[in-house]
Order: sequence, then C-alpha cells, then structure tokens
Amino acid sequence: MQIRGNRGFTLIEALMVMGIFSVIMGATYFVLFSGKSVWATLDVQIQLQENLRNTIGRVSKELKETGADGNGVMQLSISDGTGVNNSDVIRFSIPVCVCSNIVIDANGNVAHWGAPLAWGKLSCITDVNTIIADSEGKADICHLPPGNPENTQDLSVALSAVSAHLAHGDWVGTCAPCTTDNNKFIEYRLNAANQLVRRILNSNTVLVREDVFALGIADFQASLNAAQDVVTIVVTASRNTIFNRPMSRTISMDVFLRNKG
Repeated sequence: MQIRGNRGFTLIEALMVMGIFSVIMGATYFVLFSGKSVWATLDVQIQLQENLRNTIGRVSKELKETGADGNGVMQLSISDGTGVNNSDVIRFSIPVCVCSNIVIDANGNVAHWGAPLAWGKLSCITDVNTIIADSEGKADICHLPPGNPENTQDLSVALSAVSAHLAHGDWVGTCAPCTTDNNKFIEYRLNAANQLVRRILNSNTVLVREDVFALGIADFQASLNAAQDVVTIVVTASRNTIFNRPMSRTISMDVFLRNKG
C-alpha cells in the first residue's frame, strides 16, 4: 500500500485562509469600534443633558424670585442678542435679607431688591452648632407664627429649641428692617470661553464679582412673555466625544416670576 506524503498549503489555499481571517478580523473590529462609538455618543449626551438640567434648574430658582416692585417697575431686563455669539443677557434683582432680616415692609412690599454675592441665601444658619449663645445660653431668632407669618416676633430661645424653630421657617437673627449693601443686579451671560457666568453688579452697574456657573455652554437665550410674568430660558450645551465628534443638546424651561406688583 502506498502512503501519500504530507504536504503543506498551496499558495492559493494560504491566500484564501488569510483573506477569510482578514474579513473576520475586520468585521470584529468594526463591531467593537461601532459599539465604542455608540457608547461614547450616549455618554456625552447623558453628560450634556445632566449639565443642562442642573444649570437651568439652578438659574430658574434664583430668577423666579424677581418680578415687579410695589410701583409696578420690573426688576428684570433681557438684552436680546447682545452677548457672545448673539446670546442673550439676563439682568435682574431679587428680594434680599431673607434670613437675617425681614424682607417685607409694612405695606407688604419687598423692602429691598438686590443681589447676594453668592448663589442662594448667604445668611441662613442651619447648623445649630455654629450659633453663639448669649450669657444665658440662648439665641435670638425671628419667629414666624404658623398661620400668620407676617406677624413676625423677636424671640430669645434656648439652643435646644432652635432646630425646631428653623424647621418651620424661622431664622436666626432679628426681624428688624432690612439693611443691605450696594449690590444691585444679578447677571447671567456667556463669556468667550463658552462659560455661563453669574455676575454681581452694583447700582452703577459696575462689576463686583464674577463666578463661572457652567462649562461648555454654546448658547443662552431668554424671552419674557407679554404679561411679563413668565421667562422662557433656552440653553444649548456642546461637547466633543472621544472620537472628536461634536455633540450638542438643548433644553428649555418656563420660569414663573413670583413677585408681581
């Protein structure tokens, strides 16, 4: 019996195997690359959406406190297309001295319109451990009686009772008339670096302080309705994926102004 000797692949067979292997490897790379690209796109979209939601939510919390004073004069102005890349600029005042002093005057109107240096209420004390008691171990608070919060009362209470008072809206300090500094306006605008900034201006519109509020903001638009009680904010954010693919996202919100007349 004749045994046929072993032989290797022919050139044509080797080329065929290499071709099939290349196709398989190419298909595998394409699937992996496509999956990574989709993941990168979704990741950036989620980040943009979260950034926009946090930005517009925080701006609206401050903006909704503005409106018209007791004489019907609006404490809000929108400069259309005067910002970077034809973006809008919002400038407004809000009631101040909310925590350290009473904000409403004897006529039920806002006692002072101004601009806190930082976002939110600066003088609200929420940690009882930071309160310095008097010689009798008590602290001064402004008490807002339940059901009749306009009838504020100055009280001196034990430190152990302060937490309960803070829980239903009282604050540490006095109910004396509001005294404020010269900070007049809050302003939101874009800068050249696509950052949304919060600026504090005095009564002469001179810059007092500027803080970066959000990054990667491509556009910032605002409009006031005919009744002057709703501001619509539209914010667009942009960012590139790891594959340098530009992505953008836009969100809008209607902000109802609390203080009207």
